[in-house]
Amino acid sequence: MLIELLKPAGPELARRWLAALLLVPESEREAVVDAVERQIVGEYASGS
Repeated sequence: MLIELLKPAGPELARRWLAALLLVPESEREAVVDAVERQIVGEYASGS
């Protein structure tokens, strides 16, 4: 799955996501990832 994510944008996409996530206080990171995951699943899961 990670390989699939890196194909269209290369490692730059992963670097940007990690850099943005590092801006979030450590105690809040899990909640941010959960929220983003819910939003992505809600928007795109029904189309697959």
